[in-house]
Amino acid sequence: MKNKVVVWGTNAENEKVLIALELQAEANKVILYTFPEALAPEEFVNKMMGDWRDGKPVEFPEGHTMLERELSVTDSLLPDDLKVDRGDLIQRAQTEWHFAVLSAKLHTVYQQELAEFKEKVQALSAYDSKVWDSLKTFWDKVQSQSRERNLFREHADNLRDNINGLFDDLKKMRSQVQSEFMETSKGVYEEFNKALDDIEGRIAAGGAKLNSVFEDLKQMQRRYRDARMSNEHRNQLWDRLDGAFKKAKERKFGPSANEGSIADRHESRMKGLNDAIKRMEESVRRDEEDLQFQHKKVNTTEGQLEAQIRMAKIKMIDERLSSKREKLAEMQQTRSDVERQINNAKDKEAKRAEKETEKQKLEAAKEAAKSEIAASIKTKSDKDDTLFEAATSVIGDLLIDALDTAKAVASVVAEKAEEALEKAVDKAEETIDKAVDKAGETYDKSGG
Repeated sequence: MKNKVVVWGTNAENEKVLIALELQAEANKVILYTFPEALAPEEFVNKMMGDWRDGKPVEFPEGHTMLERELSVTDSLLPDDLKVDRGDLIQRAQTEWHFAVLSAKLHTVYQQELAEFKEKVQALSAYDSKVWDSLKTFWDKVQSQSRERNLFREHADNLRDNINGLFDDLKKMRSQVQSEFMETSKGVYEEFNKALDDIEGRIAAGGAKLNSVFEDLKQMQRRYRDARMSNEHRNQLWDRLDGAFKKAKERKFGPSANEGSIADRHESRMKGLNDAIKRMEESVRRDEEDLQFQHKKVNTTEGQLEAQIRMAKIKMIDERLSSKREKLAEMQQTRSDVERQINNAKDKEAKRAEKETEKQKLEAAKEAAKSEIAASIKTKSDKDDTLFEAATSVIGDLLIDALDTAKAVASVVAEKAEEALEKAVDKAEETIDKAVDKAGETYDKSGG
């Protein structure tokens, strides 16, 4: 879109004049230049039509006039005393320039927002994800306006370059934070590994040292949940922690301690938990009854010494009861965690079983298709041996595709597994049907 227009026209005295219009979008103004024909020789006109409209400087002759006008949607770009032969050019320029003014205003607004982001980023002493998210939202907004061409390319490019610069600054800060986090994670990881080395040594030694291993492992598991570590360190530690639990169980309860599915082991743990919770609840109930009894006896005591003994007893029971209630709450929380683990394990096992069943169906369908095609071909003459090889080749790639599709299900995230599995099975069955049909077509074409 040009911001300059040059046309021939006439003035109020009906004299021929060269008219030049220049838009100043940021100021919402149009500068009008007029040159009498005598001041506009061919060379000057060519420069105005070419160089000046392209933004190159052109020296104006003395005697020209200049008029500054507000750009309006309704009023003409030209005053009433100027007429032009190509009024459509003036009308088109007026329409386009109004859009250009609005686009310039939008660019100005975005420049102000950009300046605010620059101040925020410069004021940061460390990476801030909220600033990153806000800047990304701003960039998405600029991109949307650019795609709809509500911003001129040079404006959009300028905003993009500046925004990318801010993203680069934030990335450097984030990289520093990540580097510090990885150092912290490494330290936590090594601390856990050192503790696990000690625990695994106690497991290997067995005997009385084994008694406290399970409690230490549980405490470590709780610390593990709250520890700040990278996913890589976290996954590696979990494998060691889980392995230590299994070794301890096997050492204490024998080789069969880790047999059965994960869900079975969780349920076995749940059974022990429920028994322990019942015992703890019964113990709490007895202490509450004892506490209630002691409170009643205080009111009927004879002498200060007896009263002091009763109060000391009440305090002991209170503290014991408080400790038991705290322990009971932990056990109940653990039960909730185990219940969740059981449900998750059962879901995973069900999905694995379903995948295995479908895989077996696909294998069976593949073998059935091969057998059917082979049997059909072998009913022909011995000369069809070559044809059998050709038909097998035809279905080979299709059947492999079917199996690959089924295998791909295993890599799908859990929440999408069922949907992906159904699609994979349908696709595989469709592929096998096509394989059989294709082989038949090949056979028919051979003249069988």
